Amino acid sequence: MSDPNSFTAEHRSFEWELVHKYEELSLPASAWNESTLAIVAGWYAKNLPSEQAEARYEKSYHRNRRRLTNRLDPASVDTAAIEALDGIWESLLTRVLQAKK
Repeated sequence: MSDPNSFTAEHRSFEWELVHKYEELSLPASAWNESTLAIVAGWYAKNLPSEQAEARYEKSYHRNRRRLTNRLDPASVDTAAIEALDGIWESLLTRVLQAKK
């Protein structure tokens, strides 16, 4: 039988990895999607005060968006995915912060 806390620790580690990549601008373009941002927003809501969560989430969002929009490498940029996230990224954090209350 496995340790029941092991899954929780691994899940937290997975979430932290995404948050770290998001903040360090190393999130791959293929991971720039609603599910990834929802996980990041959820981590912020669980681990930071609302004001700090909003500031860090927004700052990293804009930095990642600029990075992905202005890529110089030959990989194609999925502008449709970027535009789709532009319409919902703020609401993801708002929803998880409201659920926290």
